[in-house]
Amino acid sequence: MKLISWNVNGLRSAEVEFIKFINDQQPDVIMIQELRAEPNQLSMFLCQIPDYKKFFNPSGRSGYGGTVLYYKGDLPIENPTNITGEQNLDAEGRTIQFNMGKTIFLNFYVPNGSDLGPRLKYKLDFCKSIIKYTKSLLEKNYSVIIGADMNIAHTEIDLYSPKTNQKSSGFLPACRKIFTELLEVGFVDSFRYFNKGGGFYTWWSFRDPKRKLNQGWRYDYFLVSDNLITKIKRTAILKEVFGSDHCPILLEIEI
Repeated sequence: MKLISWNVNGLRSAEVEFIKFINDQQPDVIMIQELRAEPNQLSMFLCQIPDYKKFFNPSGRSGYGGTVLYYKGDLPIENPTNITGEQNLDAEGRTIQFNMGKTIFLNFYVPNGSDLGPRLKYKLDFCKSIIKYTKSLLEKNYSVIIGADMNIAHTEIDLYSPKTNQKSSGFLPACRKIFTELLEVGFVDSFRYFNKGGGFYTWWSFRDPKRKLNQGWRYDYFLVSDNLITKIKRTAILKEVFGSDHCPILLEIEI
């Protein structure tokens, strides 16, 4: 399977690049974060992409958040849902889940938490709920694949300037610690499984529109449960794809 995860920072504003991307790449599944619209606000081109089915989970707030799933219509995907039973995960349109047999796929848009106040607490609580929920799935012998904008740079090599960002929400010790705790439940960071070096990022400031300075952060991840590690075939950060301040990430895996 060819999977894509992408924070599009508004699907309407990214429409041209998004449609070109999906037509060129033909992924089996594309997990979208930051929809920023209600489905009835989208063009027919976004709602009727040939060969793809779709599932929307809008935030309920105009121009804010939300997630989307597009998937090839011939895949044996059971009905996607936005309900996990975890209150934090089921609020604000931040989660989509779908199954293929004993493999569960999760699309998460983790809160930014940039106010370092109540929203930071919500971010940490959201991550704790991911840990609790995925742990329960693994205990039931499911395989799990997470595609997410985690809004966390996990290690020092996952952002361009770790020394000057110690108090930034995306690099706070508490956020990095909870990311480590998620991996310890039984996940591998699929990109790091193949790539150990620095300089690989998925988000850049709009002040660097061509990403030439490469002063970025790696916020976007495919996390794969340990029982699928040998099935990973390829991962990539598609830095050359524009349309958002994030770029898409890719995972090819046997399912």
